[in-house]
Amino acid sequence: MKNESRIIEREQRQLTKLEKLENKKPYFGYFAVILFLVAAVNIIDEITSSLPANLQSCYVTEFLAVNGRSYTDALALHGTVSIISYALGIITPFYKALADKIGRKPMFFLSTLGMSVGMFIASAAPNYWVYLFGSSIMSFFIAHDIQIIYILEVAPAKHRARIYSILKSIGIIGVVAIPLMRKVLMHNDPSRWRVVYLAPAIAALIAAVCVLMFARETKVYIEGRTAYLRRPYAERKEESERLKLEKKSDANRQGVFAGVKYLMKHRDLRALMISHIIFDVGLACVGLYHESMLKDAGYSTAEATQALFFVPVMYAASVFISGFVADILGRKKTILLFGVLHILAFCTFVYGLSHGFSPTVLGLLCGVYQGGYWIGRDYMDIMVTEKVPTEIRASVMGADGLLVTVGMAVGYLLCIAGIGIIGVAFSCLLVTVPCVAAAIIGVTVKVKETKGAVMEEIADTAEEVSE
Repeated sequence: MKNESRIIEREQRQLTKLEKLENKKPYFGYFAVILFLVAAVNIIDEITSSLPANLQSCYVTEFLAVNGRSYTDALALHGTVSIISYALGIITPFYKALADKIGRKPMFFLSTLGMSVGMFIASAAPNYWVYLFGSSIMSFFIAHDIQIIYILEVAPAKHRARIYSILKSIGIIGVVAIPLMRKVLMHNDPSRWRVVYLAPAIAALIAAVCVLMFARETKVYIEGRTAYLRRPYAERKEESERLKLEKKSDANRQGVFAGVKYLMKHRDLRALMISHIIFDVGLACVGLYHESMLKDAGYSTAEATQALFFVPVMYAASVFISGFVADILGRKKTILLFGVLHILAFCTFVYGLSHGFSPTVLGLLCGVYQGGYWIGRDYMDIMVTEKVPTEIRASVMGADGLLVTVGMAVGYLLCIAGIGIIGVAFSCLLVTVPCVAAAIIGVTVKVKETKGAVMEEIADTAEEVSE
């Protein structure tokens, strides 16, 4: 009873705070400000996500390719040891689910600040283990993508995919800063890689302060959470117990395990989740090794820098186009179209590595295959958000993130095992292509379209799996 009274007291304080926010009108130009903030954080998020892969040959060579160890062996060792950092991925979904309880804005701030802290640590790393610690913190906070939920809840339904794709493409274009910093700050000297981490670390710290000062809680969250908290605690508890006894999913229960149950109890979401798990087998291969593929194929640091300039350009162009495709043709056809594009571009990229394609052409191909993959993955996430009620949306996203870790882990281990046998490029290709093909077929055949979903009106009406 004492614990129950503390919960009621805490919820009452939150309800009072949210009711004040509910009656508070946004200041003039707020939507423009929030678009700017999300765009800025997206740029930082994309840079933070891309730094380890774009500088991989530099820190692997410095820390691990020593005492006669070849670069390929050093890369395989890095892949094996860095599995430790993926242990944080297990708790990431539980952290993400907090957005359903404490709100979107606090998580927006914490995620931006966390990226900054991780990059500061990596930039000052005197050895591999300190670098791995900083990199792990970066990975933990970029995995949340809270800004996606934020903008999806703020944007008008009919323009949601367009606004998302424009902001996402702006973020990706920002990744051009990495090869620019390689050229201007590193001078293509691989031993100077630390300075490339420092500049975005400072930018992330400034962005976190701006989020704290200028962002407000989303209207969708405020309305959903206040409606939930206004119901008497005893009534909610009684309903939860009844649904538990009836073995039904409860859209009012929050947390990762409630999210997992919700996913498993709804046939359409379950099919989407399975496809997502299969799709994510290729995640490490697509996101981590493109710079090492260039080095392994004999391209110099300067040539790799040249190629990396073109990757975000093609990636951003693909993302920009995808938003219009998704709002016109739907999410499913977008996943299918860009999944096929990914497969064709990836195969051509690997062929080009062994046949002496120019760094420019390889950079363009890399941008297309990465764009195709991440667009497919992002729209699977968007479909999840468009299929679940506001009260449990972040919890379901967290649960989905936890479950797809299975696919990520399998793909990562297969890739590491293959690197030492068939090389980086062919290992990544053979792991990724079959899984992407299977996943996009699964979404096309088994999952219902979500185009036009109104976030505020989504209810727990999905068809449940028969017992």
